[in-house]
Amino acid sequence: MRLEELLRTLQNPDLLRIFKDKTEVFTGYLAGLALRNGTEFGGELFDKYKDETVKSFRCVPEITHKRWKELNLMQPLRPEETTDFSFSDLQMKLYYTIYI
Repeated sequence: MRLEELLRTLQNPDLLRIFKDKTEVFTGYLAGLALRNGTEFGGELFDKYKDETVKSFRCVPEITHKRWKELNLMQPLRPEETTDFSFSDLQMKLYYTIYI
């Protein structure tokens, strides 16, 4: 399966992490990678990797403490993001991790 084929099965607000040869090439929302004008597929990064073969694909949850910085804990992948889900003092995000 090519990366473009996989991305077309996902939804706009989905979070992605894409690795090529053990190097992270993208972390963020599908729209930030693949959507031009919010609706059509395209863009520099998308065009660069769209024909790559997907070697592996998995869903990876990220559970972090809301006050990770002041408690000197490991930072989330995207610390500038606000909390999506709160479980008392914890927050969780789900990333589709794709290896090409």
